[in-house]
Amino acid sequence: MYLIYKADNFHSYASRDLIGCTSNPKMVIEICQQEAKKENHKLSKDDLFNLNTYQQTQGYSGEGEFNYEAIETDVLL
Repeated sequence: MYLIYKADNFHSYASRDLIGCTSNPKMVIEICQQEAKKENHKLSKDDLFNLNTYQQTQGYSGEGEFNYEAIETDVLL
């Protein structure tokens, strides 16, 4: 399962807002693109590279940053 967040520019845990959840890793980018579009922005090539490589954006043109994490389901955390 992948949890997708929008956070402040420092990616602080306290600022994270959950914006999406998917079991399909390809949908992570799609959900981030949908949110960017909703904010009247577009993910750049650098944003896409950073999401695919580092699981977060750095320098997104809109407010804040995107990040995501993979979690296991049906386990005690």
